[in-house]
Amino acid sequence: MPIVNVLAADRGDEPLQMDHLRLVTEEPPPLPDAAVCRVGVIGLGYVGLPLVLGYAKASRAIGLDISASKIEELRRGIDFTGEVHGDELKAADALFTTDPRCLAEADVIIVCVPTPVNSHNRPDYGPLLAASRSIGQNLKRGSVVVFESTVDPGTTEERCLPIIEQVSGFKEGIDFYLGYSPERINPADPTRKLADIKKIVAGSTPEVTDFLEALYSRVVKAGLFKAASIRVAEAAKILENTQRDVNIALMNQMMTLFDKMGVRSTDVIAAASSKWNFHHYRPGLVGGHCIAVDPYFLVDAGRRHGLPMELVAAARAVNEQTPLYLVEKLEDLFAARRSGLHGTRVLVLGRSFKEDCPDTRNSKTFPMMDALWNRGAEVFNFDPVAFDDHFEGGRGARNIDDPFAEGPYDAVIITLTHAVFRQQFDAATLINLAPKHAPLIDMRGSFESPEVKDWFRYWRP
Repeated sequence: MPIVNVLAADRGDEPLQMDHLRLVTEEPPPLPDAAVCRVGVIGLGYVGLPLVLGYAKASRAIGLDISASKIEELRRGIDFTGEVHGDELKAADALFTTDPRCLAEADVIIVCVPTPVNSHNRPDYGPLLAASRSIGQNLKRGSVVVFESTVDPGTTEERCLPIIEQVSGFKEGIDFYLGYSPERINPADPTRKLADIKKIVAGSTPEVTDFLEALYSRVVKAGLFKAASIRVAEAAKILENTQRDVNIALMNQMMTLFDKMGVRSTDVIAAASSKWNFHHYRPGLVGGHCIAVDPYFLVDAGRRHGLPMELVAAARAVNEQTPLYLVEKLEDLFAARRSGLHGTRVLVLGRSFKEDCPDTRNSKTFPMMDALWNRGAEVFNFDPVAFDDHFEGGRGARNIDDPFAEGPYDAVIITLTHAVFRQQFDAATLINLAPKHAPLIDMRGSFESPEVKDWFRYWRP
């Protein structure tokens, strides 16, 4: 029997008028053929670009991004993230565009836009809702819309879906279908690419979930997990990142306590790791656009449901304070100086949020450099891997291309260890950067050696 349903073309707050109605007598359209359907991806960063290239192997794919410069680079075979090789880009059967009208050609639309927080650490749904509007304006009947952006549970169905339905005049389950599959990309990890990481999928119905399992099997070889619902899939992703944030916060707090007790936290962790069920986390700067951001979505969700989420909020506070602790530690290492850091020349090695990753978004090196500058230090930063396409802080720091040309320095802080740092620096080269007994903070412990410890006032967590 054909389904007869009356749908509102305009789902705003105005009273429903009869001339705004349309009569639908068609059967719901069939789901696309997962093996060959055309996929469009909104957002071409670490998450979206590998998806476009993966789906382009079976049928022409569409990659949409608001950045004209990024689209031009991709067309020329350039990916600034370093996740995709130029030859792959040039060979891909893919359309890279800034024109959302091209989405009308897609059978499946996957949303991979960022979900940041604002200056008050409240969720900024702007990019997500803008993508939903673009989808609604260009959605063809029978399409499947899949969100991958990390959000708090309920966002896909309560925030994004109503916009798509209102703008398109379509109804989910009758004209199009909805799904969620949280991204699990691990930037700068050559051993865990898109195909190597098990993927969660969830649809608005079991049939849509089965379709998503078949669809993602085109690009993911590590297996698929079918979640019980879209909300469960949303919650699983945000739990993954929050768990890491809370555990690293514990290590950072232990680092502070143990250091005041004269005990090195990494020695404690090494000893504790001898037990089979100890989880190995280490202290450090928690930045980036996932782990340092996503827990705030849970804090906000808790606020809406009358729950303070004390543990999650406290972990965020601890990790946000860690850069300031390192500045205080440097002052302690300068204990003989009555003027603290004022007038010192400090070299900071590293600016991106993660080893071998060019991304500087939300890197905690920036607030650390700001704090150094605020206390009177002259700050020099060297990071040949970092790609600076926006301002994140570090206003008092000077980015340099040759750390040896600008030396000597009164202190050195190594925030992370790029492969290029391991190639460029060893005990002999580090010694040439600063005079004897200069403080050296080595957050990863990558340059600990008898020569370095003899020359520097060396400290690692």
